[in-house]
Amino acid sequence: MRAAAEAAEVAAAEAEAEAAAVEAAVAAVAAAEAREAAEAEAAAAEAAEAEAAEAAASVAALAAAAAPPAAVPLDELIAATDGFSEACKVGEGGFGRVYRADALPSLPRVACGFAVKTALVGVGAQGLAELQSEVRTLSAACHPSLLPLLGVCLAQARACLVYPLCCGGSLEDRLYRSPAALQRLRMLGFETAPPPLSSAARLRVLRDAASALHYLHTLSPMILHRDVSAGNILLDERGNGYLADVGFARAAEATAGGQVSHLSTQRIFGKPGYMDPIILNDGQASQLTDGFALGITLLVALTGRGAL
Repeated sequence: MRAAAEAAEVAAAEAEAEAAAVEAAVAAVAAAEAREAAEAEAAAAEAAEAEAAEAAASVAALAAAAAPPAAVPLDELIAATDGFSEACKVGEGGFGRVYRADALPSLPRVACGFAVKTALVGVGAQGLAELQSEVRTLSAACHPSLLPLLGVCLAQARACLVYPLCCGGSLEDRLYRSPAALQRLRMLGFETAPPPLSSAARLRVLRDAASALHYLHTLSPMILHRDVSAGNILLDERGNGYLADVGFARAAEATAGGQVSHLSTQRIFGKPGYMDPIILNDGQASQLTDGFALGITLLVALTGRGAL
């Protein structure tokens, strides 16, 4: 009898110990799950915050922000582009060469980096005055598909305009995919050649550019682009299109009747094949000549052939 009682006590103690062990294991698992859930929630919140910050620093957000361009010292631009080195050069435009800069202390962080457009030579006093007038004109323009001007350096030695860097490249490079174009795309971050743009993607980019050009033409006074082309339509990382290189834009002159309609100029701007014969013959830029260039851009984009 005594042996049976002792055996029962041992069995009860073992059962109690086993139950306690199970309870402790369940508590440990619950604590681990709670800890993992808290860590996952914190990681999700951090990712959401980072995504929001990234979105706020995107080209699209900057285009909609309507912030005036900031003054950027020349020495800051020189440092950011390694002395305007060839390694930082990502292209050339009508204003001059374009260099990549990852950060500029005078400007807020931009997720995509900066494109620094610099004149090939010193602009001189008259050119500097024209550029200042140009900057004032462009500072009044804000549209979701107009590449925003973020910073300006008005040094006579080397005038510079700073824009957000469009990592998707130009419409021209994405269409033609020449060796030089692929090299420029590699400098923008493409490790391999991007796939050809679909018809839908091309039309979406053209719609964005046309919307920005229409906006410029409806301002008072009207702004004429004067250099619309596939090379001056840029894409961001999501395939949105931006009308760029409005560095030649000028507020249109008023006609004798007081209606803003055209700009007479002794200097011819624009790329061969995109220029309306009216500009070549009469030297008058207008909504019609900008529209002509946009029409050629449409044909170029849809056919994949050159403007000439």
